[in-house]
Amino acid sequence: MMKPMVLTEENLSDIQTEIERSLSSLNVAEKDILRTQLLVEEISLRMINYGHAAQVNVQVVKQFFGKIQIRMTAEGIAYNPLVEVTDLNEDDDDYYAMMILKAHRQRLNWFHDKGCNVVIIDGSGETNKQLWFVAASIVGGLICGFILKEFCSPETIEFVKEVFITPIQTIFLNALNMVIAPVIFFSVLSGIIGMGNSAGVSKIGTELIGLCLSNTAIAVVIGLGIAQIVFSGNVPQIGTIPSEVNANVAAYEFSLIQFAVSIIPKDLISPIIDGDYLKIIFVATLFGSCLNSLEDKVRLLQELVNNCNEFFMKFVSMIILFVPLISFFAMIFFIVDMSVEVISAMGKFLLGIFFSGVITLGLYALMLMFFGKTSPTTFLKKIPEVCPIPFVTSSSNVSMPSTMNFCIKRLGILPKITSFAIPIATIVNSNGTCVYISLLVFMFLKMYGINVDFDKMLIIFAMTMSLTAGAPGMPNGTVIRVLTITVTFGVPSDIAGILFCIDAIFDRIITCFNVTGSVAVTMILAGRENLLNEKIYFGKRGGF
Repeated sequence: MMKPMVLTEENLSDIQTEIERSLSSLNVAEKDILRTQLLVEEISLRMINYGHAAQVNVQVVKQFFGKIQIRMTAEGIAYNPLVEVTDLNEDDDDYYAMMILKAHRQRLNWFHDKGCNVVIIDGSGETNKQLWFVAASIVGGLICGFILKEFCSPETIEFVKEVFITPIQTIFLNALNMVIAPVIFFSVLSGIIGMGNSAGVSKIGTELIGLCLSNTAIAVVIGLGIAQIVFSGNVPQIGTIPSEVNANVAAYEFSLIQFAVSIIPKDLISPIIDGDYLKIIFVATLFGSCLNSLEDKVRLLQELVNNCNEFFMKFVSMIILFVPLISFFAMIFFIVDMSVEVISAMGKFLLGIFFSGVITLGLYALMLMFFGKTSPTTFLKKIPEVCPIPFVTSSSNVSMPSTMNFCIKRLGILPKITSFAIPIATIVNSNGTCVYISLLVFMFLKMYGINVDFDKMLIIFAMTMSLTAGAPGMPNGTVIRVLTITVTFGVPSDIAGILFCIDAIFDRIITCFNVTGSVAVTMILAGRENLLNEKIYFGKRGGF
C-alpha cells in the first residue's frame, strides 16, 4: 500500500510519476497505468477547480485477490466530479475531460463521507480470464459434442439435453430476457442524452456527430447489402418460428405506414411487459429528446438516467459471468444438432465480415479524398498500427489514450481536435458494430425461414441505428442488441448461446473496426478544418 500523497496543481507531475512507480511495482500493465494517470489528472483538476478543494489526497491500495484501487480524497461540500458539467464552448478542454470520465464510468465511484469527497478508481486493469474461459468452454463443448454424437445413442443425447443442458440454458435465458427491456431503454436514453450534449458544443461538434452518424448509417447499409449477397439462395434452417408468435411475424408483412403507426404505444408499461422492443426504443428516443431540450433544468434526472444505465449494465455483467458455461452447452448443441450446411453458413458470415471491412476502408479513403481534402494512401498504410491495442483489450474506451496518441504522433492531427473528437467518436461511432449486427440479424432471420424483404431491412436499419448510435458500451452488448432485433421478428432467444460464442470470436475484430472508424472521422474533420500537420502525416515512422 502506498502512503497517502498530497496532490496540488503544482506537484501533479511528481505525483503522477509516483503513481506510475507504485502501479509498476504491483505489475499493472502499462496501458492501465496510462489510463489511471489520465483519470487521476482529470478528477483532481475538477476537484480543485470546481470543487474548490485546496488539495487532494491520493493513495494506491492493494486489496484482497490482487484488486488495486486508487483512492482520491478532498475536503469540502458534496461535489461529484464525475457528473457535474460546466458551461462549455469550442475552446473548453473540460468537455474532453468529461468524455474521458464518461468512457470509464464503470471504473469510477464517488461518495461524500465525513465532510470529504471521495473518488475510487479501479486500477486493476483489463483481464482476459473471461475470454480464456469462453475459449476453453467452446473447445470443451466441441469435444463433448463430437463424443456424444459419435458414441451415444439418440436417446442418451436427448436425456442429457433434457436433464442437464436445457434447464441451465432456460435459467440463463430467463435472466437475460428479464433485463433486456430496461437495458435497451436506459442504454438508448443515456446515449441520446450524451449525443445531445456533445452535438451542442460547437459547429465542429455538430459536424463530428454528423460524420459519425453518417458512417454508422452507411455501415448498416453495407452490412445488409453484403448479407443480401452472401446469404442469397438457400440458407440452412436451424429452427422454425414458434406457432404462438407467427401472428407477430406476419405483422411485419405490412407497409411502412402501418409500421410507423404501430410503433407508438398506447401506454408506457405494456411495451416493457410485452417485450415490444420497437416501442421501447421509440419511448426512450422521445424521452431523451425531451430531456435534451430541457437542458440544465433536468440535470438531476439526466444523472438518474445515467446511474440507472450503469446499474443495469452491472446487472448484465453479473449474468455474463455464466457465459463460459452457456458457451459450453451451446457448442454441444451446435455439434449434435447442426449440419455441415450450418457450419458453411458461419463461414459465409466470416466472408461477409471480411468484404464489409474492405468496402468500409474504401469508403473512408473516398471520404478522406473528397471531404477531408487529404490523400488517403498514407492513412491506409498507417491505420493498421492503431489496431493491436483494440484487438488485445477488446475495448474502444480502454484504447482511447493510445488512439489519441496515434492520431497526434502518426497522423499529425493537432491535439486540440484529437482530444475533442476521439472521445466523442468512441461513443457515437459504431460502424463495426453496425456491420456485425446487420450480418448476424440477416443470417439468423434466414436460418429461421424468414424472408428478409425491403420493409424488414428498413426495420433492421432503424433498430440497429437506435440501439448502437451513441449507446454506451457494455459487456457482450452486441448480443443484447442482436437478440432485441431478432426477437422482434419472432426468432426465439435460444440463439443466445450461439451468439455468445460468435461474439467471443469476433468482438476483437469489430472493436478494431470501431476504432478505425473513430480515427477516420477525426482525420476527415482535421482535413476539413486545416488542423492537420502534413509534415507528420506524410513523414516516415517516428517514435510512436
